[in-house]
Amino acid sequence: MGMKVQSTIALDQVAKVLLFGGSWFLALLLFNACQSTTPAKETAPHEIHTPTYDLLLPADQKALLILFPCFPCDAADTRAESRIADTAAANGIAVLMLNFNRHILMSEAEQQELIGTITGAVKEHGVDASNTVIGGFSSGGNVSVLLAKALLRSADPPVQLKGVFAVDSPLDLVLLYECAQRDLAKTSFPEYKDEARYLIAFLDSALGSPTDSLANYERAAPLLNSSASVAPLKDLPIRFYTEPDTAWWRTHRDDSYDELNAYGLKRIHDTLVAMGNARAEYITTEGRGVQHGNRHPHAWSIVDERELVRWIEGLIR
Repeated sequence: MGMKVQSTIALDQVAKVLLFGGSWFLALLLFNACQSTTPAKETAPHEIHTPTYDLLLPADQKALLILFPCFPCDAADTRAESRIADTAAANGIAVLMLNFNRHILMSEAEQQELIGTITGAVKEHGVDASNTVIGGFSSGGNVSVLLAKALLRSADPPVQLKGVFAVDSPLDLVLLYECAQRDLAKTSFPEYKDEARYLIAFLDSALGSPTDSLANYERAAPLLNSSASVAPLKDLPIRFYTEPDTAWWRTHRDDSYDELNAYGLKRIHDTLVAMGNARAEYITTEGRGVQHGNRHPHAWSIVDERELVRWIEGLIR
């Protein structure tokens, strides 16, 4: 809401005008008093909301950031739980927040459908996709990495990919399977056993057991701790964000460090570096995680949004 500027002349100013007796001076004073000293407002980004995505489109766009939510979340949750979208848009980066969720892996058909959704959004709204970065939180990071691989395979991608990032994501599905088995064997926290049963049943159905069907995991998982899995991304700038608060996880889930996403991400990062990716980054934080108002190290908020914007700007120079 704009501020109404009132133009007034103090009585002592009027007295001086009358003393000098110069009508031209009075006219000049009135003219200056009527000039607004309120600084010009920055133009807010144009907002577009659809059932499939939300789009923030700044007037002067220099890049595109595509964001994916956590497993049960949507675009509104992405924006509510992090300042990434609004900070990026304020710095000339268009932000496409997808409602695509509930995926820790994707079939080829699902990947192509998702690419089609992005293609449609870019074309319909005139988005410049020549400098694009993709990222997501939790399972949204899985989607981001799988999408990055699909775009790099494409002969005619709808966006020109400059980088990808994952925020505390369970990229290594072999590790996820093993951790679910360990959760079932624990006597603590029975309320999380249904989640473990779901994961094992889902992965058994989709890929089989890692013991018997490791090749399926190499093919379908976003990233494993293997050179074959990370090879498609060996030349792409990639970031892994995590907050390995081992005390919190031990207290709230009875999880040890080697059961955390942080552990899996560190192994993948080290494998990427060993493959020659000098732009792979493993970023740990401390005390930043807040999820829906409560302390939780598994959260969008572990990402420093201003530093992320600087990283994106560095990729497009």
